[in-house]
Amino acid sequence: MQIYRAVRLDTYKPGHVYTRHPGTRLPANVPYFVDNIWELCRPDARPSRRHAVYASPTVELALDGAAGVGQPRDGFVVGRVECQTPPKTFQLSVADARYHRDVRNLQKFVHDWLAKRHPPGSADRLALAPLFLPGVTRGEIMGLMEGNAPLREFVDKLAVMVTVWSDAPDCAAGEILFELEGDNSYILHPV
Repeated sequence: MQIYRAVRLDTYKPGHVYTRHPGTRLPANVPYFVDNIWELCRPDARPSRRHAVYASPTVELALDGAAGVGQPRDGFVVGRVECQTPPKTFQLSVADARYHRDVRNLQKFVHDWLAKRHPPGSADRLALAPLFLPGVTRGEIMGLMEGNAPLREFVDKLAVMVTVWSDAPDCAAGEILFELEGDNSYILHPV
C-alpha cells in the first residue's frame, strides 16, 4: 500500500532522511485524556501515537490532514513515504483521529460521570487529575491507579469504551500511523 505525507513547503528538503522523533508527541487534535486512555489500551503490536508519524492513503487526504482548516494547501509538499524497513503501522477507521467516535463518546461519559458523582471541589475529582495531564504514559497511569480507587474505577470504565484499536480500518480514507523503531527511517518522494 502506498502512503503519503504532507509537510510544509518551507521545511521540505529533497532527499531528507526522517528518523524517529526524539521526544513525545502530544496530541493537537484530541483531548489529552483521550490520548492517554488510547495509549493505555494500545495493543503492543500497534504504533504509539506518541511516537508515530501520521500519513494518509491518498495525496488529497495528506493535504487535508496537514493543511487543516483555513491554511492554504499550496504551502505544503506531498510525498510518497518510503521507509527503510517496514514499520509498525496502523490505519484508523476515520480520516483523522479527531473524528473517531471514541473522542465524542469518552468526552460525554466523562462529563456525565463527573457531574453525577463528583461535585466541584470533591477530593475524588482531584484523584482523577493525572489522567488529564499531557502525555501520561501507560506505566504512569498503571502506577497512579495503585492505591487510587477513584482513578482505577474511572480508568476501568473508560477503557472498556475504547474502540479505536479494534475498529476495521477505512482502507480508502483512514488516517495511517507508523512508528519508526531503532534506526529505521523514511524519505519522501514528491508527487
